Amino acid sequence: MKPDTARPGDERPILSLMEIRNPLTRVAYSVPAKSACLVILHAGSLIARETEGSSRETQEFTAPRLIWIPAGKARELAAEGGSRGVVMLASQQTLVQALPASLLADQMGIVLGQGISMALAPNETIVNLLEGVAAEKRSGAPGSREALEHYLGLILVHLWRLLGTDLVSQQRSPRGLAARFVMLAGLHRHQHWSVEQYASALGEKRDRLTVAVRRATGLSPKAYLHREIMRDACELLASTGLPVSQIAFRLGFADPAYFNRFFTRQSGQSPGRYRHVLRHRRDQGDQTYAAWP
Repeated sequence: MKPDTARPGDERPILSLMEIRNPLTRVAYSVPAKSACLVILHAGSLIARETEGSSRETQEFTAPRLIWIPAGKARELAAEGGSRGVVMLASQQTLVQALPASLLADQMGIVLGQGISMALAPNETIVNLLEGVAAEKRSGAPGSREALEHYLGLILVHLWRLLGTDLVSQQRSPRGLAARFVMLAGLHRHQHWSVEQYASALGEKRDRLTVAVRRATGLSPKAYLHREIMRDACELLASTGLPVSQIAFRLGFADPAYFNRFFTRQSGQSPGRYRHVLRHRRDQGDQTYAAWP
């Protein structure tokens, strides 16, 4: 399956989709630099080899496998004879455009910068999404570019969930405890987990988690979580016209009154007062957001 080409006047890159169809001998697929790669390997085996740089890292995968290789160095994928699957390529720019326009975008970008290799689960959601991508690319119907961007966004959300779970569950993960806590907080801070729940999910004691997070961030785990929720709250108050009650629900607060008390305790002013002061400063030409806690 040939990669798409952009239509005249449209410079945005489009994702590419290639099928691995039981080759008789080894067949290679090129992954350009700064392009991410998603592979669903139903049968056979695959070798991913860097084609630039001094290290030239090589990875081997055996089906059934879900593989995510983040954007980075140019690579070659070599599928052995008898292999079967699908390869999706997307440039770094395409990935950024496909991230949701929400508070999750930054955290998703961080998590999706990690690689993943995990057993392909039965009825894996991404398989169905890729089938939708293939059908949309074949149809070429009006709005197909927009539809592909939406499909890619759904794929990235699902990968983000898988990556977050996978990184946290790896007891021998090379990433530090504090880094894994930060990633987990990005996934669950709006669910208002307790510090004990984070420690349990990370397989650590609360005291050890507290020491690691404080060393890395200068804050206790609870203070870090509160800071991140306040950042989200301030962004929503500053950039949207949503009522404070809706912002509270979006941030996981079941009771808007409790959100008001939380925000006031953290910043010294109510959400409504914060928004009023910010709008006044904007009207006066102050764009520094100095009032942000």
